[in-house]
Amino acid sequence: MRKADVERGYPVGILLYPVVVLALIVLFRGHLEVAAAGWAFLAAGDGSATLAGSLLGGPRLPWNRGKTWAGLAAYVVVGGAAAAALYGLVARRVPTAFEIACLLAAAVIGAAVESLPSELDDNVLPPLVAAAALAALLPARAGFEALLTPEWARRAAIGFALNLAVALAAGLLGLVRPSGAAAGAASGTVVYAFGGPKAYALLWIFFVLGTLATRFGRKRKEAMGKAEEAGGRRGAANVFANVSVAAFCTVVWATLPAEAAPPWGVAAAAAFATALMDTVGTEVGQAVRTPTVLLPDFRRVPPGTDGAVSVAGTLAGLFAAGFVAAAAVDLGFATPRGGIVVLAAAAVGTVAESLLGRSGAPWRVTNGHVLNFMNTLAGAAVALALA
Repeated sequence: MRKADVERGYPVGILLYPVVVLALIVLFRGHLEVAAAGWAFLAAGDGSATLAGSLLGGPRLPWNRGKTWAGLAAYVVVGGAAAAALYGLVARRVPTAFEIACLLAAAVIGAAVESLPSELDDNVLPPLVAAAALAALLPARAGFEALLTPEWARRAAIGFALNLAVALAAGLLGLVRPSGAAAGAASGTVVYAFGGPKAYALLWIFFVLGTLATRFGRKRKEAMGKAEEAGGRRGAANVFANVSVAAFCTVVWATLPAEAAPPWGVAAAAAFATALMDTVGTEVGQAVRTPTVLLPDFRRVPPGTDGAVSVAGTLAGLFAAGFVAAAAVDLGFATPRGGIVVLAAAAVGTVAESLLGRSGAPWRVTNGHVLNFMNTLAGAAVALALA
């Protein structure tokens, strides 16, 4: 038992473990082999990461100094192997090569989420996200096979060249840090290769409007001590926190059968809209003097309080999310009804982020990048459920 568990009198993880297993069974009741794989990520992946990190030590993760590369690798290797074994046991057959590839991809995603510097118990989000990623990837086999063509390779090459040029220009102009330029080039290449110019346009809308919002009212935000670090230049953590969910949804949207793909296009647009609504709402809310409150009790607090929302920030964020929703409809990512879903999902995701980051809350998450990731994840999940 950890120190906090001893002080509390019981470990929270021992309570959450069966709750997460139940959630896996309920969510994936039609595909219990996926629930079994999620359970393996929880039991073997998380456990092996802890053991490897404690016993082997070694270099620390740059984004979380409390965890090691050895632990991350153990999660992927041991968790992936256990997931493949339990998946095959429940499915009563040997997993195919494509299924094993999907299981390993899900293990990587689970390991990445488990490695985030969050105060939330890591028994909850990593196995659920990994299992959801697995469930999304498994039906996409035909789509991945169809993409392996000279035409797709040409588009991927164009995307790489275009994003490399953009990354170099953005770095030279001081819009992003070197790590942000590299991460932006990687994520932009994925979005362009799988989603084409239309998905890439949504990425640019997020980047341009988010960058402008960051620079809006900068002197006031600097005086409050709330200005974005490094002069507003984004780093790799900013990019992955805001774009990784949208990029994954774009990949699934491009590879699923036509009848199953539309909700994932809505989810990708919702992830971009949620990230932009949060960014614009925060930046404008800190720059403009309007009443600021904490959710859910609407208690008045000073501007800049963690987790607080303001009138100006909320209205600006809704406008920005509405712009993304309208663009998604115009570009064919969503129907007009889907555009409404995008806006609603962005609002729900942003409220969830405010609640998670609420100052003084016992569940509070203090790392801004983790909050941004959860924000876009919530927006995409709500959009999928509604779509």
